[in-house]
Amino acid sequence: MATIMPLWPLLDVDEKAAVTTEVVRSVTRAIATAPFHIRLAVKSVSMIIGLCIVLISAGAGDPLARTFRVDRFYGLLQKMPGPTGSVIRLYRSMTLLAFYEQAPVAAKLLAAQPAHNSKV
Repeated sequence: MATIMPLWPLLDVDEKAAVTTEVVRSVTRAIATAPFHIRLAVKSVSMIIGLCIVLISAGAGDPLARTFRVDRFYGLLQKMPGPTGSVIRLYRSMTLLAFYEQAPVAAKLLAAQPAHNSKV
């Protein structure tokens, strides 16, 4: 989930760590309370995707090469039909929602808003 969080707004190191922890906790909690058939599909597909990521990353060398390989794999997964694509879209949607609900993110977004000129 940490890899699909938006890069903007820019958070400092401490904020990013706290936000990432809370996003993972929030998405995990939401999936855990989902109906059984959703949990089963997510767990099944997630185990297969996790194994694929480990295999893709093996022997990749430096972290940049691993990140590149995983990003390409993630791009492929997003285009897949059926349960795999659905689970990826579920993770992405839930992660984005949880990310933008975090107080540090919301504060930076509100601070970045341009002042509105209201006519009375």
